[in-house]
Amino acid sequence: MDFTLTPGEEAVVRHLAALLRAGTPPTDNDLADELGEEVRPLLQSLLEKGWLVVDDTRTLTLSVIARAAVSDGTDTEGPRP
Repeated sequence: MDFTLTPGEEAVVRHLAALLRAGTPPTDNDLADELGEEVRPLLQSLLEKGWLVVDDTRTLTLSVIARAAVSDGTDTEGPRP
């Protein structure tokens, strides 16, 4: 897993985590509708880096390691105060 995220990727991860906590797991189309088509390359990059998992209905979720990183409050620069 690649822990190096761009600011845009980190924003997408945090947004997805918030949606998942709210019980509304989105598809890639849902996120593109909400955030704009420019989110698609970020989603592809996050998939390739191991941060996202897509099921057979195209619903997005965070990988196990990504969930742990988000819940620990860590990011590419370490823990947040």
